[in-house]
Amino acid sequence: MTNEKKLTLAEQNRLRTTEKVIEALEKLKKGKDPITIKSVSEKANISRKTIYNRPDLKAMIEETQSLQSDLNSSKREERKPKGSSQAEQIKRLREKNKELVEDKKMILEQNVILTKKVTDLQNRIADLEDKLYSQANLKVVNLPHK
Repeated sequence: MTNEKKLTLAEQNRLRTTEKVIEALEKLKKGKDPITIKSVSEKANISRKTIYNRPDLKAMIEETQSLQSDLNSSKREERKPKGSSQAEQIKRLREKNKELVEDKKMILEQNVILTKKVTDLQNRIADLEDKLYSQANLKVVNLPHK
């Protein structure tokens, strides 16, 4: 015979129930379902009354719920809230808009300079045409060669 005591049937059932609850809690931790007494009882295939009658099981569930809520709240803190990402996007868009406004100003200034150059060149062309036509209208007199 071994040194271990033989467990009574009630103690064996009690251990089996505890193991079922532990397995159910592990499955629920991996899933997205909330950890409640009802969900644990369904996963473990035991009644809710059994959980309520056993303070150790109820304490295990409450502890797991607490740990799970702590994990979820820390994950929420790590994620950026939607509002801040929208605020960042608005900030980036405003900065891009400022850059575009500056580019537009620079292009308009260049346009003014180029327009002045075009106008000056057109005036010069007109002057040269006038000179050309005035010379064409002049009668060229052949001078006798010596």
